[in-house]
Amino acid sequence: MSENIREQVRKSQLDSETTNAAWINGYTLLGGKVFCADNCSNCCSLAVNCTWPETLGISDAITDDSLQRLKDHLKQLRAILAMATDFKSYLKMHRQEVGPCPFLVRGSCSIYQARPFSCRALLATKESFWCGADFTAMSSEEKRAFVNSLDTEVVLFPMHYVAATQEYGRDLESRISATMAQHFGFSLYGNLPLMVLLNSEYDLENTVRKGHEVTVALLEQEGLHHPYLVTLSGH
Repeated sequence: MSENIREQVRKSQLDSETTNAAWINGYTLLGGKVFCADNCSNCCSLAVNCTWPETLGISDAITDDSLQRLKDHLKQLRAILAMATDFKSYLKMHRQEVGPCPFLVRGSCSIYQARPFSCRALLATKESFWCGADFTAMSSEEKRAFVNSLDTEVVLFPMHYVAATQEYGRDLESRISATMAQHFGFSLYGNLPLMVLLNSEYDLENTVRKGHEVTVALLEQEGLHHPYLVTLSGH
């Protein structure tokens, strides 16, 4: 069953690449510009969530160095979870205190070909500075100037990321989640580094095969059954 899901993920990744490239080409012909490029990594400090099946291909190729970075990342996640008062504060601390994605190596994504749909879909229509900007530290005038500079017909307002590719990414996630629910009786969505670590260190794939209750038991045993980290549905 897992191999069938892996194949669906691979095909969906190709669909995503084709669709995104076509969108970028059309936008460029109309005079627009997407600023994403290699070594442009300000968005890599965001909390990255994805469907569990998307993590399988990443886990298949995990290295010892990556595994250690994942363990260090989880320690930091645990620390901010203990301090976060709500989801907004968790996201802020994740960006400011946890640091960049553990798969970011020397400024480049080490899992680029297998990166999740949430990463593939995030296309910036403004310079990379804005992908790492702290809007809470800006003046009202600076915020207003940013908002006024947005192409509201293209972006997912009030941010500068392309709406169409994000919508398509969410659609692909929904299809993968539906396939997982069909095969296993439930779907699993959550923090990318955490789920890769669970796959590699705790045999999450075998646990998922045993069902919803056994999966929840593993997460609770490790103190990771937290709504900011993972969501299980459809059991």
